[in-house]
Amino acid sequence: MAADAPGTLPNGMARVPGTRLDLAYTHPGTDLKKYRTIHLMPLSIPEKVRDAEPNGRRPAPMESYVLGDREVEELQAAYDKVMRDTLGKAGYTFVDTPQADTLIVVVKVVDIKLNAPIEKTRRSYSNSGFVMSQGAGSMAIAAVLADGQTGQVIAEAGDRQFPSNIWRVNNRVSNLADAKEIFRFWAGALRDRLSGA
Repeated sequence: MAADAPGTLPNGMARVPGTRLDLAYTHPGTDLKKYRTIHLMPLSIPEKVRDAEPNGRRPAPMESYVLGDREVEELQAAYDKVMRDTLGKAGYTFVDTPQADTLIVVVKVVDIKLNAPIEKTRRSYSNSGFVMSQGAGSMAIAAVLADGQTGQVIAEAGDRQFPSNIWRVNNRVSNLADAKEIFRFWAGALRDRLSGA
């Protein structure tokens, strides 16, 4: 995906070399180190990406790859906690109202793929829902960073992560742990860019 990406976008943003993310763009001369507060918008998980069925795989009868409201709420809560913990430990504070030193962070999930159907849909009288898989799947995002004072978009990014590629039991707990691992990676990448690391 990143190999075919253009060096500049129509809005004048230039690709950032050496970033941990698949793609990152910012306006030339943008200084992210001036931001000390964060206005974190809730993680957006649109209806159209809630179907997390991987390509070429079909669920058995009664099984589903579609994320329900509970799964979405758990992902949103985990994202919020990980972002606040990671950036808070780096010295950033969170505000409800953007100000001059505020960076507005908007992240949207653009794709989710699960390596097994949702755990609660696997259970039946003959099957306890026990499944082993190599990792949980993957998640991809599109992110926008905006200046808190002007509202101007100053950076855009996109990334896909495949957490813990090990064989283990695939269930709600392990999948949420993998999602938190992904969120920690994204939060760390943002922390590093803000600090100029």
